[in-house]
Amino acid sequence: MPQPSRLLPCRGRRGTLARALTGLSAVLAGSALLMQGPSHAATQGGRALFIAHLTNAPSWRDFAFLAAVPAATIRCAGMPALIALDESGAITREMDDYLRRYKPQALYCLGPLPREAAGTRQRWQPLEADSADTAAGVLARTFWKSADTVVLCREGDYGMALVASALAARLRSPLLFMNPESISAATLGLLKELGVHRAVAVGAAPKAAAALKGKGLAVAELKDTAAVLAWLREQGIPAPYFAVANPLDREATAIKKLSLAAPLLAAARQGLVAPLPYRTMWKQPFVAAECKAGAPKGTPESRKPPRMGLTTVNGHAFAFVVTSGKNEKDYFAVNVDLNGNGDFSDTGEGPFRTGDVVTLGGQRYSVTLGENNGAGKADVRLTFPCADQIVADLKALYAAAGGPPEHLCLVGFPDAIPHAIVREGEGGSNRDLPSDFPFANADNDLFGEVAIGRLIAESASFATLYASRVITYPHLLDPAWAATAGQARWENTYAKLFENVGFTMAPHHDVDTLRWIEKPTEKTKGRRAQAFEQDSPLTRVAVLTHQAHSWWHDLGQTYDWESDVLLAPTLIESGGCLTTALDRQPDFRSVVARLLRNGAVGFEGNALPAIAYDEQQRIVFWNAILEGATLGRAHLRAQNSAVAVVLETDQLAGGPNYYQLYIRGLFADPALALRIPSPPKSAPARVEANGDLVSVYAPAQWWPVKIRVPEDWKKWNGKDLYVLRGAGTFPNRHWIGEGYDAEETYVEATLRTARKVKSIEQMQNPPKPLGWTGKCVADEHADGTRTYHWRVRLVDFDQPRGTILHRVERLDYRITFED
Repeated sequence: MPQPSRLLPCRGRRGTLARALTGLSAVLAGSALLMQGPSHAATQGGRALFIAHLTNAPSWRDFAFLAAVPAATIRCAGMPALIALDESGAITREMDDYLRRYKPQALYCLGPLPREAAGTRQRWQPLEADSADTAAGVLARTFWKSADTVVLCREGDYGMALVASALAARLRSPLLFMNPESISAATLGLLKELGVHRAVAVGAAPKAAAALKGKGLAVAELKDTAAVLAWLREQGIPAPYFAVANPLDREATAIKKLSLAAPLLAAARQGLVAPLPYRTMWKQPFVAAECKAGAPKGTPESRKPPRMGLTTVNGHAFAFVVTSGKNEKDYFAVNVDLNGNGDFSDTGEGPFRTGDVVTLGGQRYSVTLGENNGAGKADVRLTFPCADQIVADLKALYAAAGGPPEHLCLVGFPDAIPHAIVREGEGGSNRDLPSDFPFANADNDLFGEVAIGRLIAESASFATLYASRVITYPHLLDPAWAATAGQARWENTYAKLFENVGFTMAPHHDVDTLRWIEKPTEKTKGRRAQAFEQDSPLTRVAVLTHQAHSWWHDLGQTYDWESDVLLAPTLIESGGCLTTALDRQPDFRSVVARLLRNGAVGFEGNALPAIAYDEQQRIVFWNAILEGATLGRAHLRAQNSAVAVVLETDQLAGGPNYYQLYIRGLFADPALALRIPSPPKSAPARVEANGDLVSVYAPAQWWPVKIRVPEDWKKWNGKDLYVLRGAGTFPNRHWIGEGYDAEETYVEATLRTARKVKSIEQMQNPPKPLGWTGKCVADEHADGTRTYHWRVRLVDFDQPRGTILHRVERLDYRITFED
């Protein structure tokens, strides 16, 4: 369990200036790629697109695709574009749109020539193969004149083939296949033809490795992912990116083979695939019936009639009973008869609440209660594996690598890699908070260390299309959209932030821009479409922010899960409700997956109904994006800003910031960085350290913005209401009795130091309510340093009048260290 960070005391006396608090020295551990001799590409550089055919069922074509990843990587100079085609063999309109934007100079087809929409058949270069072995051979001969090193893996071991594919790309080497017992004559001939001296054998195949040694090759035998990471570490080759995938997704998941996108992303980000072969159970429902004949022995007190049912998991059946305690509305607890004696009160049998872990048949499951907390109706839902097992498995890989990666992408829906099941709090709710945030943690406190994102897609074809789009993003930039930003529905408060870094604002999107399906008459209001059309200016923006009532079906009155409107490569963020919910549809249908299919490069949103407090995370996210941070680093900064408030305000047992922390998610390649048109025109807020003095500066400009009042703020219909924006600041937003979301604007002061802080003094006495909150929290780091976080108010703003009441340009804080 993450440990809370320590609160530090506040002192009110004025301090004196002194010298720098810390001297932060960065140790750059650079290392070259393992190129133990010449390796020459036959053709390298320039824009090229590869396609590879797939079958619906597992087949050799999956391995042929994996062999194409390092070939595309070397052909495209580290930016591979490789799309899997489904059994139809057709290039879809979404793929055709990508081709139009990417403008490849060469086209390669591994398999039959495609059925295209673009009429480019004459440009395709066929790469013919009838097995994984021959596919690997033709790719190696086509794209390498010679290779000192090759990577080999067993064709039947898909999990290790994912690892080997990314490793081969990392080494700029061909990927070849072997049998457990031997190496084919064709492969041995190819090794000789390419002048190979060294082989990296991934996966356990000692006899095949011995055969390679018998041919005079130096062989590195790496039996599993941890061994691969340890070997890379020994060679001085970093792996700053992990693509986490479930290799069982070729058969076990609702949408198959999304894992194929994992080595493609890892190849472009100089990382590795981390296969986690879980037999995942995602919110498996179990239904109970009312105990009309009387509650069984050991049933806890229950205001509502107890309900009894049976779980069958991992080959075992267990009776359970759900109870409500003193609550009259919901069932809050479940007891499980683990020993089968008919008594539900034995040690370890409960009561369990949402978010607790129960061991059934030797496996640990996360519990979700509440009949509506998932698809369909159920009394109890079980998820495997638990978040702590996933985190432990990731930390074992981090240990082998010598530390966590900077970025981590979870590839797949929760039936491949499940969300963490987090209890909403200790109060009166049985709702769970499905969350990826626990997977950002590489130590034992609540702050995240790893920049995470999740890739979901409607098919393997669209997953690889998305991966190719974000990998080649720099090639897709076009003046028609690359410096344009959009706002939709209630959201109109970000324009100055976007314009400050060179974006031009598209016309604002609202309901009145939507097409009429039924025009109004004297007797009817009419009906509009719920999504914009292809001619909307929002199809030509680089960034888009949105706020309105939403759900997993649609981005409120902006875009829906049936839309076929193609988008520029757009980063989309929404403060709407339930946009990222992935536990409501058994087939995982989602507006987010549709956006990523149709051109978006990322989506940030909420898995449950959003509350006002999410505005902090929203603006911190955009502040970081506009500074040039990757999507994952921006998301991590926003999440950690929420963590700091959770700890400062003692919300570890639940609360509004705690709730928002866990329901906010990024669906994107976390290593993608957008092109920002210009440096800031007006200086953002900043923090400077000088000796034992930390100074917090206001932004150069404050921007009052008259908001678009949501329709359901009844008291403010037809009235003016404002918020205040400033580059590098964020609001604490919350609902108040006057019928609107009030905001107080803050700057987050952060200080990283190897020393421990004893206390912090504010040196000035600004007019209230300006100043800091009087508390700070510390995030401990693996290198022995720590980052201190505290919030500072430099401005007070009257929202109904739109005027600044008080402001200061700077506040100073004296730091006293422990001895």
